[in-house]
Amino acid sequence: MGMQGGFCGLEFPSYFEDLREIVTTVETRLRPIPEIRMHISRFMDGADMDEVYPRLYLGDCDAAMNEQYLLRHGITYILNAAGNTCGPAPVKTGPDYYKDPSIVYLGLNLIDLPFINISVHFETGANFIEDALSSGGKVLVHCRQGRSRSASIVAAFLMIKRDMAAAAALTLLRECREIRPNNGFLQQLADLDLSLFRMRLEKLREMDSSSSESEDEDEDEDVSLETETGSEVEIESSSDDDN
Repeated sequence: MGMQGGFCGLEFPSYFEDLREIVTTVETRLRPIPEIRMHISRFMDGADMDEVYPRLYLGDCDAAMNEQYLLRHGITYILNAAGNTCGPAPVKTGPDYYKDPSIVYLGLNLIDLPFINISVHFETGANFIEDALSSGGKVLVHCRQGRSRSASIVAAFLMIKRDMAAAAALTLLRECREIRPNNGFLQQLADLDLSLFRMRLEKLREMDSSSSESEDEDEDEDVSLETETGSEVEIESSSDDDN
């Protein structure tokens, strides 16, 4: 099992085994899909997406390819995590697929296989999602089923831009949607977790060091002022004696 608790206010990073347990055991609270009746299967209704963070949705290819459905729900940013031009399970949309000029599109050349390096897309995906949310828009991140590639990109966003640990990010997503990143992607999220932990810990240490140096400088200034004040008193006393 991974490290528990935290250090200096930071959550300890998780091991791969911890993340795999989260995505296989955390129960998903399935909610009705917008405009879809409760009794219809989520995977047969043609529009499968869930809001997993305010104004951030995870969905499948059917939701992504239904432009009118997306526009009715205010989706104006779309990140296609299955924009691979070759290989299995692509979603063939692209920037020219959407007719409405308000839609901003990003496609990632990404295949859902454990040996694929998804980490090279973490920063790009996180920046795109952040731009969408900071502009007041709504963003759909999708792949073929909305379970592995897209879920990993959204988890990386929560870790990079919202300072979440990997365990917290995956737990949040799993509670909202039945995500299941492949084992290779989970390992890369664990690696990102460790990298971000080290980076944030170093920043905290630098802040503590700067704070200590500032306190030392303040103490030196106080001592200097006391010395100068004492000298002035001595000079004044000496002058009085002379008179």
